[in-house]
Amino acid sequence: MASTVDTTKTIYIIVHGKKDLLDQVKEKLAFRGFEKEKMQNAHLDKAGNPGEYVAMIWPPMAPKEILVNEIIEPSSESEKNGDSGGNRGMGAWDNVRQREIYRIPLK
Repeated sequence: MASTVDTTKTIYIIVHGKKDLLDQVKEKLAFRGFEKEKMQNAHLDKAGNPGEYVAMIWPPMAPKEILVNEIIEPSSESEKNGDSGGNRGMGAWDNVRQREIYRIPLK
């Protein structure tokens, strides 16, 4: 099943602290049609909205590719309020449901 990507929507970028890869990730996303004005660094305190996208280098310690996912649904209200056991390392993104769209090699 082919998926249509709306490259005019916001795409949040997660580089797991590897800021030296941020420009490379942005260039590869722009090559795929995403608008640079719509690229944002992801923050732990606020996740994206359904229909927006997330680009994350993978795996975190020795990245080889960029995963591009669509946000399906946000955390439930109880999860946002900390009733799910607290922060497990990804902050607001911890419980956001995502669907993989494609992968882009970093090299």
